Amino acid sequence: MRKRSRARVVLFVAIVLGVLAAFVLSKRAVRRPSSAERSAAGGAAEDQDDPSAIVEDARRYEVRTWSFPLARFELRIEDAAMTTALDGVLERAEGELAVNGGFFGPDGKPVGLAVSNGAVLSRLSKQMSGGVLTVDDDEAHLFAAETFDVPDSGAHFAVQCRPRLVVDGVANVKSDDGKRAERSALCVRDGGRVVDVVIVRGSHDGEIPGPSLFALAKHLAGAGCESALNLDGGPSTGVAWREDGGVKLLAPRSPVRHAIILREKR
Repeated sequence: MRKRSRARVVLFVAIVLGVLAAFVLSKRAVRRPSSAERSAAGGAAEDQDDPSAIVEDARRYEVRTWSFPLARFELRIEDAAMTTALDGVLERAEGELAVNGGFFGPDGKPVGLAVSNGAVLSRLSKQMSGGVLTVDDDEAHLFAAETFDVPDSGAHFAVQCRPRLVVDGVANVKSDDGKRAERSALCVRDGGRVVDVVIVRGSHDGEIPGPSLFALAKHLAGAGCESALNLDGGPSTGVAWREDGGVKLLAPRSPVRHAIILREKR
C-alpha cells in the first residue's frame, strides 16, 4: 500500500509540474528554432522547405521568427529617435521585442501611416501605396493602402509600408526584381489572432546582403502566413528581444525612426 501511495504522490507532482511549465511557456512569445538549432537537433539544414531558412542564388539565409498571440500581446510604436540601439528602446517600452518599423525620409520624419495606442503619429500616404496592417480587438488585418480609410478603421495600432508580401495566403510579389537586401516583415496567421515578427539578415560584412522580396514572399506564404507586410528593410533591419533573462540585439546597420514594440498587455 505504501508503494502504491508513493507512486500516486510522484504522479501527482509530475502532473502539477507539467501544468506549471505549460503555463509559463504560454505567457511568453514563442521564438521558432533557427536553422542552426534545427541542424544541431538533427534537422535538414539545407532543406528548401526549411521554415527557418531561405535559399536563393545558391546562398542560404537564416530566418528568425517570433510569434505573438494577440490575446496576450499588444503592438505599439515607439520613437527610436534615429538610433540603432533598439535594445534601449525595448527597455524603455518594457516590451518583449522591438523591430524596425515603417519608412522615413531623408529628414528623419516618418513616411506613411503610423498609429499607436489609437493616436496618429504619421498620416496615411496614398502615393506610397503598399499596405496597412492594423490591430484592434485582438485581431490583425492587412489592407491595401489605396483603399484604406483611416476614420473608418478605428485601429488601436496601424503601420503602412510596402509591399504586401502575402495576400489571402498567396505570395503577392510576382517576379524577382533582382534587388537583394536584409528583410523584416510582419506575418498574420490563425485568423488574425497571431502576429509573427520575421527577420532575415545577410552576412556580417555586408557582402551577402539578403534575399529578394520575391523569395521572402514565397517563403512566408509557404510558412503559412495568411497575410504579410514588408517593413523598412535593408540597413534598417534590426531587432531586440528578451531571452534567458536578458536582452539580445541584432542592431540595424543604420539609425531608424520608429520601432514596433511587442509587449504583454497590462
